[in-house]
Amino acid sequence: MNSLALIGLQWGDEGKGKLVDWLSARFDLDIRYQGGPNAGHTVVVNGKKWVFHQMPAGILNPGINVAIAAGCILHPETLFKEWEELDADGVEYLSRTFIDPRVNIILPQHRLLDRLRDEARGKNKIGTTGRGIGPCYEDKHAYYGLRIGDLFSASLDQRLEIIVDHHNAIIEKVYGADGVEKKTVLEGLEVAAERIRPLVADVSNLAYEYIESGKKVLFEGAQGVLLDIDHGSYPFVTSSNPGAIFVPTGVGISPKLVARVLGLTKAYATRVGAGPFPTEASGELEARLQKLGQEFGAATGRRRRCGWLDLPLLRYAVRLNGVDGLAITKLDVLDSFDRLKVCTGYRQPDGTVKGEITPRDFDPGEPVYEEIEGWKKTTSEADNFEDLPSQAQDYIRWISTQVDIPVWMVSVGQDRTKTIALPDLPF
Repeated sequence: MNSLALIGLQWGDEGKGKLVDWLSARFDLDIRYQGGPNAGHTVVVNGKKWVFHQMPAGILNPGINVAIAAGCILHPETLFKEWEELDADGVEYLSRTFIDPRVNIILPQHRLLDRLRDEARGKNKIGTTGRGIGPCYEDKHAYYGLRIGDLFSASLDQRLEIIVDHHNAIIEKVYGADGVEKKTVLEGLEVAAERIRPLVADVSNLAYEYIESGKKVLFEGAQGVLLDIDHGSYPFVTSSNPGAIFVPTGVGISPKLVARVLGLTKAYATRVGAGPFPTEASGELEARLQKLGQEFGAATGRRRRCGWLDLPLLRYAVRLNGVDGLAITKLDVLDSFDRLKVCTGYRQPDGTVKGEITPRDFDPGEPVYEEIEGWKKTTSEADNFEDLPSQAQDYIRWISTQVDIPVWMVSVGQDRTKTIALPDLPF
């Protein structure tokens, strides 16, 4: 029982980067199993802020190796920029980083297509990050994808020509834009190949060997499960599966090797981009949450929509992922509130109240709120659960009872030191 999947239970931005960084000190290998540079995992160490879009967030702990698994997609330029930042601060990473040869590559035309497609939707925009995520995953499943292992193939030039011709036909004939030059794309890939070559490894086998030898493995997800391409608020979703159900596929291991699941939720709720958000606040309340929580996307800088915690959606996410324990993040954002509201159910036209909904329910009913007494005290100086104000402790216990899952961790600030581990934490 030496592996843990870390899953976001909302629409992303739950604080996965911070908790991956904190937990990594207790693990031997940190594996990103899905997503690409549309994720922004923020880590703050001794006041310095890091934002990782491609590198696993555990890399700042010197005793851990990190890996990018087959379920991920990779934009080489973004990866290399993060390497430059690590180099600038003297963080050694090359000997500790592994990249699976089955990882698909985000090409320049993927990013162009992403932007053109969303602009063409007009007022019905999905609100993508414009990082080429959707087109890259689309090509992966349509057999037009280019993978890391292909960079070292003698047929790279020929394969790239087929891919570029396919993309340019769409860019030019459908959207009336200028296509990309194959030569320019190829030159960029050749540079990337030389830098990535020493890091290429079978991450599936690596994970298996670590677990079988008794070493501890952390599986790091991107985005949140309410954005899951199959089980989220489609079509306002990401292009992969952020939940625990994808860890075996994304890494390439048996489901039996995922021992425990830690689910993350903010003490309130946020969402970036378009799509349903039943407990979204407005006006002064939303502005207050946004300011206190510094709610701007780490990947795009976009303003996050803010609102109250949604227990019916949280129950759905917990059930979907088989969550064993909760981490409640950004508790400190609520320190100044006299009263808190939490959605406990949705009233239907017949008067009944649903205690669980799915993110596919665009009209779930009228939110039913319960008001909770605030604590009006600072939580960021607490080192353990007993140091928290009694009302804050009550709020955490109440959430735990409502979803019938123990709370393992509480975050009360951005820095890695502002993390409280509860006695039930198994690692």
